[in-house]
Amino acid sequence: MKKLFIAALLFVGVVSFAQDINQKSTRDQRENLTPEQRNEKHLQKLTSELSLDKKQQDQVKQLLAERSAKAEKFKAARKDSKTKPTDAEREAFKKQMETEKAANDAKMKSILNADQYTKWTALKKEHKDHKGKGDHKGHRDMKSPQERDQAHLQKLTTDLNLNADQQKQVGQLLSERSTKMEMLKKSRKDSDAKPTDAERKAMKKQMEEDHKATDAKMKSILTADQYKKWEAIQKEHKDKMKDHRKDKM
Repeated sequence: MKKLFIAALLFVGVVSFAQDINQKSTRDQRENLTPEQRNEKHLQKLTSELSLDKKQQDQVKQLLAERSAKAEKFKAARKDSKTKPTDAEREAFKKQMETEKAANDAKMKSILNADQYTKWTALKKEHKDHKGKGDHKGHRDMKSPQERDQAHLQKLTTDLNLNADQQKQVGQLLSERSTKMEMLKKSRKDSDAKPTDAERKAMKKQMEEDHKATDAKMKSILTADQYKKWEAIQKEHKDKMKDHRKDKM
């Protein structure tokens, strides 16, 4: 029983680190990113999921930059126009979007190999299906631990501007977190008993120690400025969790 709650404690401590990264909604995250940062995040995701080589990364990066430039140009045009589009203009815009989509698809097909293109098509369909349902939480829950770790790492890479060596070290830290999470899930599944007061106190103490250990590891990986920003992210998450609990009372 004690082993179960020590595992639970380790989980709570390290998961607080992971939750700091993913608390904002997808919409808020996108609004806080520049077009270049969004492109980099998208490129990192595609590189991971499609196993892009260096040449493919460069080609996809260029394609994303071209798409962003067109999107920004369209936003500027809409901002400068105070009149609503006519039915004919809407139809013309719809046709243009379909043409752009087909062109983008053709370019991606020329960059990727057959297996990568098949997977990319599946990813687009999955994104479209989940977007239609509007169930972002369910989408997140369907991800594997490795996929969640990759998403966390991408977020930290963007927010803290991690270099390659830092990404590798943080990735290892996230991997250790996932291992502890899986151990906890298995332990909880094997036991239905509730913890005693003494076990709860022990769990709380162990959680504090684990949190300090995680903080120390991050401090050793990050620069002073990065660590300061990471602390701010944690504080923001902690404050939001407090407000959320108050709303439930």
